Amino acid sequence: MQQPTHSRLHLRDAHDAHVVFEAVRQGFLIPVARRLNEMERSNLVRSGAVFVWFEAEDDTGLMRWTDGRAWGQSRMREPYLFYDEKTPYDTARVANETSRGPTYRFVDGTPRSGPASSAISHQDRTIHHHSGLVKQAYSAWVTVNPYARPQKWHITAYFTYNDLPQLPTIEHDPVLRKIIVPTGIYRSSHSRTRGDSGGDKGDESVHNIRPGNAEPHPHVLPSLATLAVGGHPPSTSPPRPSAPHGARLPEDQRLIHMLNSRHIR
Repeated sequence: MQQPTHSRLHLRDAHDAHVVFEAVRQGFLIPVARRLNEMERSNLVRSGAVFVWFEAEDDTGLMRWTDGRAWGQSRMREPYLFYDEKTPYDTARVANETSRGPTYRFVDGTPRSGPASSAISHQDRTIHHHSGLVKQAYSAWVTVNPYARPQKWHITAYFTYNDLPQLPTIEHDPVLRKIIVPTGIYRSSHSRTRGDSGGDKGDESVHNIRPGNAEPHPHVLPSLATLAVGGHPPSTSPPRPSAPHGARLPEDQRLIHMLNSRHIR
């Protein structure tokens, strides 16, 4: 029978998930190799259990995760997705709240020690007390070999709100607290940052022009000196030819001849 990748752990942020991934990559933790059967679902899906599985279309991984339980709508609490288990109590509560109208819950601003926890954030935003299981999901693109295609790894964890304060974090695990996550291997697939998700880089011809590579624009604007003289560019007519030193131009000679031919009184 398969076992959870970790039996009891509280995952707070993306770093915690990457530590678990790195422990799997180094062989300290064992991922799930196939879907859970009915007996494994009944015995292993409990508060604190963490499962790591690889997404693949062949026998090297799983296409999707199934646990045989009914879940509500997903809620995004960066960087995790959370699902509240549907219970008979939830069905009766929804019917009762629909008849009474909307309710509101105010959360105080009391600071919590340690790194921010997405699970606690999800609990704080829940308007009712949920007594069933909560499923916590995270996925990342893993690039172990820079020359190979990235693989998609997943974490599926479970907890209850009553048990959450008692769940240990990675600092309390003798193996996980020594794990150092290398840079550039794990990249969240839910990240909203375009640079982290490897999304569209935009039109490089517009956004990535460098001074050394830029070509001059074919339409050159007039210089400041040009604008200072009437705002028009200088005349493009050829310059007037200059006469050799000591010689007169033909038009000068004609003007002198006209002046000399006039009758002087």
